[in-house]
Amino acid sequence: MFLRRKPITSNASRNLKSFTSKWYDRKTPKYLSFRKSSNAGRSSLTGRIIIWTKKSITRRVKLLKINYSFRLKEPSVVSTLKLVPFSNKLLALVVFSSGALSYFPALDSTKLFSFISTKGARLPFNKLRKFPHYAIIFTIKPFTKISNLELSPGKGLQYARSAGCFAKITRFDYENHTALVKLPSGVRKFFSLYSMLLVGPAALKLKRKLVNTKSGFWRSYGLKSKVRGVARNPVDHPHGGRTKAIRYPRTPWGKTTKFK
Repeated sequence: MFLRRKPITSNASRNLKSFTSKWYDRKTPKYLSFRKSSNAGRSSLTGRIIIWTKKSITRRVKLLKINYSFRLKEPSVVSTLKLVPFSNKLLALVVFSSGALSYFPALDSTKLFSFISTKGARLPFNKLRKFPHYAIIFTIKPFTKISNLELSPGKGLQYARSAGCFAKITRFDYENHTALVKLPSGVRKFFSLYSMLLVGPAALKLKRKLVNTKSGFWRSYGLKSKVRGVARNPVDHPHGGRTKAIRYPRTPWGKTTKFK
């Protein structure tokens, strides 16, 4: 996975870069994808869309089911790597011995056709024990780079999940069964000793070098530019015109949005 400069088609596309790889998989199993349904921007009375800026592109794009809550002992193999569209997250398609498939968050050290195992598991190969993929907090040495932390057992991976982020364990408190972790933001937070984490920083640390100078870059993320009703003409919106006296907010069709 590396950054590639796109061909220049206009002045705005001179600095365009994207992630590419010959191992990038464009196909997704059907049962590992879903379409997000959202009622954001719709009126609670009529159900019509009254705020078009809330209409996300995720309604047209299939999202991936990422396994953020797992406690597995049997080893598995990374078959392909998957780049999540519009968010630049790198996932690993993991194949288990039973034939099951799942998308796991990839680490900076994740390689294709490598084994994924947990620390402390009884495995036949010594190499799998030396390079664990995930572990429980109390088995990790302090000041080791970790990511995708779980606050309490069974809650799921919630912290330090962004591309290239990592956290560090600064102190163990065995009396209260907690560990003090320094998050990427600098905040120190207590985590349970029996929570799961991934050993190593998250993948795609090159994401901060990703440059996109297109004016419609955020349109691919489902964000649409918004023109205020006050800045329009009277024909286009009830708030339009020279005066800026608005008694109460209205929709573009003249219906009130205040008394809801």
